[in-house]
Amino acid sequence: MKEENTTKEPALAGRLYKLMEQTGVNKSGLARICGISPQAAGRWFTKGKMSKESALKISEAFAVSLSWLLSDDDSADESPFSPDIALTEKHRTLLNLFDRLPESEQDKHIESLKMMVENYDKLFNELLKARNIKEIMIAKQDK
Repeated sequence: MKEENTTKEPALAGRLYKLMEQTGVNKSGLARICGISPQAAGRWFTKGKMSKESALKISEAFAVSLSWLLSDDDSADESPFSPDIALTEKHRTLLNLFDRLPESEQDKHIESLKMMVENYDKLFNELLKARNIKEIMIAKQDK
């Protein structure tokens, strides 16, 4: 007589699938976040266990609590995200594309974005300063 396999999916796997569904990140992306191989991340889904370091990295990357991520309680299956934290479609697309890049290219893009934002901030401050000076000059002329 053949026994049926009635093993239940580990709670951790369910939560990771929920994160993946809501953020658009795949298993390889989870592995990259934690700095481990995709095979090691795959074992989270079968064994239902992960290291403290990986749990912390996942928790920080997705802004979810460790207790939600690691809980064995079925009542913790609700969404870990509040509506204002959930990613938009544009964010998901950006993350998916970013995750497909080699790490060296990811680092280059991060640096490039930092420089771009700094330049925009600098430009904004320069424009603000220039407009403020013009307003002061106009106010003096009106006196």
